[in-house]
Amino acid sequence: MDSKARVRRAACLTFLLVFLAFALRAYRLDFQSLWRDEVDALRFATRPPAALLATFRQPGENGPLYFLLLRGWLALCGNSEFSLRYLSLLAGTLTVSLTAALGRRLVGTWAALLGALFIATSPYLIWYSQEGKMYALVVSLVLAALWAFWSALTRGGWGRWALCWLLTTLAIYVHLLAVLLILVEVAWFLIACIARPCGRRQIVPMLLMLAMLTLPYLPMIRWQIKLWQRPAFQTGHPFVPLATMLSTLLWGLSRGVQGRSPLLTLIPFVFLLLTGVTLGWRGRRNGSGEAEGFAHSSFVIRHPSSAFGHWSLITWLALPVLGIYSVSLHKPLFTDRYLIWIAPAFYLLLAAGLMAVWRRWRPLAILLLALIVPLNLQAAWGQTHTNIKSDFRSVVAYVEQRRAADEPLLFLMPYARHTYAYYADDPTPQTEAPYTNSGATESDVDAELSRLTRGHSAIWLIASEVEMWDRRGLVAAWLEARGTLTDEAEFSRAHVARYEFPTP
Repeated sequence: MDSKARVRRAACLTFLLVFLAFALRAYRLDFQSLWRDEVDALRFATRPPAALLATFRQPGENGPLYFLLLRGWLALCGNSEFSLRYLSLLAGTLTVSLTAALGRRLVGTWAALLGALFIATSPYLIWYSQEGKMYALVVSLVLAALWAFWSALTRGGWGRWALCWLLTTLAIYVHLLAVLLILVEVAWFLIACIARPCGRRQIVPMLLMLAMLTLPYLPMIRWQIKLWQRPAFQTGHPFVPLATMLSTLLWGLSRGVQGRSPLLTLIPFVFLLLTGVTLGWRGRRNGSGEAEGFAHSSFVIRHPSSAFGHWSLITWLALPVLGIYSVSLHKPLFTDRYLIWIAPAFYLLLAAGLMAVWRRWRPLAILLLALIVPLNLQAAWGQTHTNIKSDFRSVVAYVEQRRAADEPLLFLMPYARHTYAYYADDPTPQTEAPYTNSGATESDVDAELSRLTRGHSAIWLIASEVEMWDRRGLVAAWLEARGTLTDEAEFSRAHVARYEFPTP
């Protein structure tokens, strides 16, 4: 088969994978109720323009560019659940074609298509492509930035370096921890210099791009340094050991967000990952007999390009994890979704491992592929048929049908009132349960709740993520002791209870 026919076949397969990704992400897009982070995205995006623009330099702000983009999107499409999440769906679908394009240069055409298949069916990426946050978008931006970086590194040209600078900057302003992408870019540059000495002629534009990256980052780094040096500042994240970080990422990228599956289901993913890491670089050739990777660049590397793609994926997967762990030693920051943009490296290494197995024993490769894709689809199906997020859609429907106009709502934790307000036409009157995790006593709680319930014959408790506000259960204990439970309902990650109080 000639090269043009191979290109056409790869393009057709990529189109089919993009269509599959779109279908899986569009299916039951609005099944899950919005959770507080998604409602926050709506609230932040609809702030007054001056307040929204100010977030680009305010301490503690993450993703200001995403909220600015979301503002324009909502103005066009409305603020329904479907509209909010559709922007992420589009970004998540784009990830498939970008993975195929970049993967072809790093691991070869067939491994790139397999990686795109894993991306398309990944329950983890499907989940975040169905969430109204910036995570699907940052994956696409990182892929585009690395594709531009590879092009600049292999072909040169100030325009390519400028495009890489722009995409990297956009990724950082869409999610703060995308700044760790710079570690990956530096590592790729060093690998290229080792693989081919003439790559060192790109040192000047590379250093200039790094210097230019500091300019748009200056507004953020000023407040980050201040918070870093402030002992009293807490990130709100617990410290996570490195082994736990690796385990959490492995389970999430392999099996999605529904929780731990049987250990056996993890075996094909671990096996292919280890195979990809150890054997993924060997023997990869394109149809013309040349090693793929730098074959179409301004300086052609025959065999070392395989090693370039191999080590590029390993550094892309490993360095951000080590970076966030190093930061967490001083200020804990780890949440697995913050590193979602390493997912393409994970899936491309799986694909490289599968191709290595294919070259040695094809029946095993077929078996592994026949295991991983159905496991992905099974986990994705579970995510779209099981209430995983706090089901405030059902909470509001239940309470508003039963609540009298003069019966206040007591939110525990109070931040849930924003999610309730999104679904309710008239969420008032509202009250906030006292915060007890800082050492409040029973007498403190008694005084505050007596004040809040004074003059009311009944009150509705809306409880969600209680451990973040009242891990000792003092609020519920007070209501049980002072009131009479007359109504109660349990929903996904939310509990509703109505208490009546004796009239004076």
